[in-house]
Amino acid sequence: MEKKEINELSSAFQINNILLIESRFKRIPNVTFNNPEIKREITIDIEVNVIENKVSVSESLSFKQTFKDEEEVSAFIKMFGDFEKKDDSPLDTEEFGKINGSAIIYPYIREHFSQLTAKAGLGLIFLPPVNFVKMKSESQTKI
Repeated sequence: MEKKEINELSSAFQINNILLIESRFKRIPNVTFNNPEIKREITIDIEVNVIENKVSVSESLSFKQTFKDEEEVSAFIKMFGDFEKKDDSPLDTEEFGKINGSAIIYPYIREHFSQLTAKAGLGLIFLPPVNFVKMKSESQTKI
């Protein structure tokens, strides 16, 4: 690939850091498996802070599994992404944070969550993919 082609593929934003800020997990000893009455609630909260060309994204995920009104499993994971706008991109920094920044952080949250559930003896519980373009107008979404 020529140098010009590589530059055309590079992003106008740079990832400076992605950090785990908080992680809480709880389960009861006898969790119910494979019952259609199990209810799972997943909530994602996104906060974006823009200062000049720096974009900070805080993304939190809350997970709750209940069976017959008893909370059996709960988790809270919060990650932080630090991004920097490198050139004159037509993409607004606030919009980048809500859509692209959040989409970049989410796989790290999914991986951390699936590892927690595996270590807790629940098997791998995979979080569903999220459409951050659709979510951008909302600050908190249940999926």
